Amino acid sequence: MDIQNHFYGHTAALAAYAGLSRPRHVAGLIQHGWTTVPPIPVNFGDFPDVEKDGTRKLFVWSHGSRAWEPTESRRQSFALGAPWAYLVSTDTVRRALSGSQGSGTLIMPLHSTRIVEVRGDQGSLAQDYLRTEGPSTVCLHAEDIGKPDIVGSWMDAGHRVVTAGPRHDPDFLSRILALVLASERVVANRLMTPVLYAASLGRDVGVYGDPLSISSAEIHGQDAIHDLWPELHGRSLDRAATTDLARAELGFQHLLEPPELCSALGWSGHSAGPALQYWASAPLRKAINVVGVGQRDPGSTDTQIVSHPLTWLTHPLS
Repeated sequence: MDIQNHFYGHTAALAAYAGLSRPRHVAGLIQHGWTTVPPIPVNFGDFPDVEKDGTRKLFVWSHGSRAWEPTESRRQSFALGAPWAYLVSTDTVRRALSGSQGSGTLIMPLHSTRIVEVRGDQGSLAQDYLRTEGPSTVCLHAEDIGKPDIVGSWMDAGHRVVTAGPRHDPDFLSRILALVLASERVVANRLMTPVLYAASLGRDVGVYGDPLSISSAEIHGQDAIHDLWPELHGRSLDRAATTDLARAELGFQHLLEPPELCSALGWSGHSAGPALQYWASAPLRKAINVVGVGQRDPGSTDTQIVSHPLTWLTHPLS
């Protein structure tokens, strides 16, 4: 019902797994990224009552994440499993996985968003990784690929720079998969979603280096994150431990069979409701929240980020 359902090619991956020819709108909200805090207020903060009518669900990736205790949440959620888990469970990807060892290192640095910018010395970070990992492939987010200073920092250090495309591209997740499959090792300067993606496939991962800064958008201190997921921090990690932990965090244990998935997402029949919510009510609700008239989930982190209202309005009205 909201644009975030289609972020990063998530509905495209789910549709492919379900055997559908194209993505469809969802009867509910899908978590669009792994979080180090409870995902419901972070991902669904603009819609505090969406699940109460019983026709729509809050689809979280996992009820086994260390970030939260679902039974303590005031809102009910459905553990769906991450779209990534469905993507890599298709027969085509399984065949690719069986014959792919990859080579070299893929670096996934902390990225900016439309709302906040990463601050820090990326040139020094790039040089540090050059010394420890050698010349590597660096995947920059679409919000950073158009910034010459950031691109130059990595290229001047001798790295190759690529991007997976904008988050609205239905092939985004598939491009991340292609990059992971082509790499022997994946490294990031913070524990983020791509690290879990790579670890879930048994790839060697590392989380180390200058974490940079996202100023007022910081939700959870880096020390606390390290303490909660110690197995996923450091330059050299236990691959078996990281694989098992990543798969639990991404909800591989919750995967549904194609008919069950279609039923859960509201894809078993044809209804105009999700499309109408997507094009009309959801953008209006978000726009109302931006100007301060509406009500967000009490735990929403949106209010912690200081930004001009016009910046926010470009999202629901674009």
